[in-house]
This record gives sequence, C-alpha cells and structure tokens, in this order.
Amino acid sequence: MFTRFLSALLLSAVVAPLAISAELEVDPQQDWYGKTPDNSLKSLAPKSGFVADSDAWEKLWTAWRPNEELPKLDFDRQIVLVGVVDGPNRVMMRPTLQADDIRFIAAGTRMAGPGFAYRLVVVDKGDAKKVNGKAISSGSTGEGSIEVTVVGTLESGLFAIGGETTGATITAQGITWELDLGNDAAFRKLAEEQSGKQVKVVGSLQCKAGVEIADRWIVTVQRITAID
Repeated sequence: MFTRFLSALLLSAVVAPLAISAELEVDPQQDWYGKTPDNSLKSLAPKSGFVADSDAWEKLWTAWRPNEELPKLDFDRQIVLVGVVDGPNRVMMRPTLQADDIRFIAAGTRMAGPGFAYRLVVVDKGDAKKVNGKAISSGSTGEGSIEVTVVGTLESGLFAIGGETTGATITAQGITWELDLGNDAAFRKLAEEQSGKQVKVVGSLQCKAGVEIADRWIVTVQRITAID
C-alpha cells in the first residue's frame, strides 16, 4: 500500500508542473525553416530569442530570406520566436505558455556541416509579458531599454543602403545614435529645422539588430529641445 501511495505521489509531482504549461498553437503558414552556409548571418539572430517589432522583423527576414516577400505581422498581438542551431540541421521548437512567460527550446538534428539553420515561429502573445524569462517590451527585441538625455548635434535627412537608418542621428562626445521620431510631425519638422545644430533629446535607448550594421543603437524620442 505504501508503495502505491509513493508511486501516486511521485506521479502527481511529475504531472503537476506539466498541468500549468499550455502548448501554444502555431499556424503552419507562420512557421518558417531555413538554413544557410553563411555563418556571418548567424549574428543577426536576436540574443533575446525573439523579435517583437516590425523594424527588426524586416531586417531579419530580408537578411535570411532575401528572395521572399516579407510576411505582414501584427506585433501588438504577435511575437516571433527565433530558434538557431549549428550546421544544416532541422530545428525543432515547441513553445508553451507558463503563467505570463512564453517558453521554448530550439533543438536540432546532429548533421555535421557548415553554416547554421533557423526556425521562425509566430505565436500570439496573449497575456504573456516574457519570453524565456526576458521581458517583452513594445518596439524592441527584448534586450531592454535605457532612459537617456543627450545633448549633441542633430543630423536629419539621412539615407543608407537598404533603408537601414531612421533618417536622423544625434552625436555627442564622438558617439552617434539614431533617432526614432515615430510619426510625430512636430518632431520631424523640428529635426529638419535643427539639422546641424545642438539639441537636447530625451528618450529611451535600445539596441536593434541590423544587416549592414550588426547593432543599431536607437533613441526613441520623447522630447526634443533646441539649444540657443
């Protein structure tokens, strides 16, 4: 009898954690697998393991799947999980939701060879606030942000290959950061008027993965003030 009781107790201990983990539904039309012998492209994989904004999504898709049309996603309710393994292997992922945390592990087959393989899986965020313990923040790739105040020289009307620029920068003490002015017409007008001049910018600093530039440091502007 004691043996049956102990077995039941152990079984409940195993089953209990599984009961609070719900497997997330994945649309086969939003689940992409690929592989490439070019290891230099592997560095574009977000360190957080996910993409949570359209900017980073476009850069990653364009680099890894350049001959395919960019799928349109709704990042207000969706997130892209990014799994990477070495070599030309299949990538297996089974995302689950545990409380407010989306959890997944990228596992692969064991074929030797050059390059890496990846899998991009879109899931609904629902009430999730984290992915593998890392906070999901709107407009970022989950690496977090830093509130900054920068006094420096503003430049606007900039262009780059592949459109890899926000079109405006601020430079202070030899360091240049891009400025994300969003859709604020007043910010854009002020940036044009103050191009080449000293300004004070307040905003949040974030790092986004790029293609030509591996790490793009971007300040999402909250305030711009001209300095007379």
